[in-house]
Amino acid sequence: MTPEQRLDRVERLLGLFVREGRRQREQSREQNGRISALIHMQELDREVRQAESREINEKINILINSQMDLRSSVTDLKSSVKDLTAAQSEARVTHDKEMSELRKAHDVHDKEMAELRESQSETNKSLRAFLDSLRKGGNGNSST
Repeated sequence: MTPEQRLDRVERLLGLFVREGRRQREQSREQNGRISALIHMQELDREVRQAESREINEKINILINSQMDLRSSVTDLKSSVKDLTAAQSEARVTHDKEMSELRKAHDVHDKEMAELRESQSETNKSLRAFLDSLRKGGNGNSST
């Protein structure tokens, strides 16, 4: 090979290297652009997921607080039911005692009324006898 042919060959090879270098730089730029776009999309996705995670955590906290309030309300309600049951039992006992006392008083009243009726009956008999004796006079005859 002649030096001129060698030089042509070197020029051709250098041209191929230059074109290949340009193509590699273009591909590298495209890859860099794609990588940048991927990184950007990944950052956006991360931000969206973080925002969603915050929202979910807030909702979970609200649910937890609501559940705690509900448990507290149920506990208070149970306590109120126990208090009402105890008060109802006390009221029954008091009512039963009062009814027993009223029955006793009613029985005493009925007994006293029976005695009063009997006494009234005896008083009426005595009064009739006295009035009859006045009509008959002192010797048993009628005074009229």
